[in-house]
Amino acid sequence: MTVLAQRPARSPAGPLHRAAAAGVTLWLDARSASPRTPAQVHAEAADVVRCVLPPAAAPPDRAPGSHPCAVPAGPVYGLNEFRRLMRTLAERAERMLACDDVFAPVVVEYPVPAVDVLVDARLDLIGSWEAKALRSRAGLAGAHLLYDEFRRALRSPHWSRLSAQGVPAPSLLWTTASVDGPARGVEYAQSCLFPGTTVALTPDALEEFGRRAAVTGPTALDLTDARRMAEALAWCGIRLEDLSRPDATAPAAG
Repeated sequence: MTVLAQRPARSPAGPLHRAAAAGVTLWLDARSASPRTPAQVHAEAADVVRCVLPPAAAPPDRAPGSHPCAVPAGPVYGLNEFRRLMRTLAERAERMLACDDVFAPVVVEYPVPAVDVLVDARLDLIGSWEAKALRSRAGLAGAHLLYDEFRRALRSPHWSRLSAQGVPAPSLLWTTASVDGPARGVEYAQSCLFPGTTVALTPDALEEFGRRAAVTGPTALDLTDARRMAEALAWCGIRLEDLSRPDATAPAAG
């Protein structure tokens, strides 16, 4: 599991400010190659970037009074993976409470573009025009379904009891690094501005987001369209809730 050093938020501007006002935290995803270093991008957007992923790419200075470290878990590709991970996190939190240990805040990663790549490859194998019409839509449909599942999980008796005992509730981390470039990453980010969650952009996408993103408020949850998309994929033999990461290993929880 990777640990990210958080930075205090200051006053952002433009689309970045509107994203923050929508209740979304922005992170810098420095895991992919970029002609600009994470330190350069972070210096220019220090008032909006709360964390750098991974920590090895973070600028060496740590701001006084910075937030406690957030711990990313996953990634998860489908609802069933997410449910298993949430059970694992809850069980760990209970063990740590019994030992008077501190349970660090956790964010569960959902890689939106990677879900599209995984599903699109299966649709291409099918090859029908119906299958081709569904390309590049699974990731966002899954994001809406996952956000709904996430909210219901936090209202469950298990997590309600843990929260009452002071355990910080997990959150969701939407990663948006796309093989189609920063503009596509911005499109993913604009569609995942769910309140109380975090969006991670590559250095180039973060810069692009600040220049041209159209942010009018938080993303509205659209379960009707997401479920319709899930049903269409199921007709092609692809079940969104059963998706798993390509290496077929369990998502990391620490």
